[in-house]
Amino acid sequence: MRNAISLFVVFACLFALSGCASLKNEKPLEPIESFQVCYSYGCANVQTVTLNKEQWLLIQQAFSPKATNAKTERQQIAEAIAQMEQFVGIKTNTTNDLPGTFAALFHDLEDQMDCVDEATNTTVYLKQFRQRGFINFHKEGHRINRGFFFNGWPHTSAMMKDTHTGELYAVDSWFHKNGIQPEIIPAKLWYSGWHPDKRN
Repeated sequence: MRNAISLFVVFACLFALSGCASLKNEKPLEPIESFQVCYSYGCANVQTVTLNKEQWLLIQQAFSPKATNAKTERQQIAEAIAQMEQFVGIKTNTTNDLPGTFAALFHDLEDQMDCVDEATNTTVYLKQFRQRGFINFHKEGHRINRGFFFNGWPHTSAMMKDTHTGELYAVDSWFHKNGIQPEIIPAKLWYSGWHPDKRN
């Protein structure tokens, strides 16, 4: 019995040190004209954000000229998400969000984001792009998760589906600081524990 309790304590400590906050604070965010974003690890803080017409025009420029194939559209999506992060960062005071999770542990987490925050916000951005007619080859999906006992620390990412081929792609902005283009890779590769440092 004592050994079982000790093993439980070890697992609990490992989970506490995991790459992202618990998903228990997850809140469904519905992007509309004024959309919601979250930050402070595990979506501890949720804020309503509105971009002005000029900002949306700049976002739209990332999709010009209109993509004629899914690969080009993925490149445009990465550029547009980086621009969204820059605009939103100013409004939420998350401009100085650091890459990953552990780099920020010695900072005030109020202006930082873990992978739960990043995945939630990226999903909101993808839905905004689709609703505004910016993208035609992809549709946002549910978050995807990996890790804990296999393939590294627990981690979550936004995901989108190629509407023509059905292939799923991770859209992971957690690896980089605020305002940098996210990594968009096949979900199968992402599930394997892929990290930018492992890029060939």
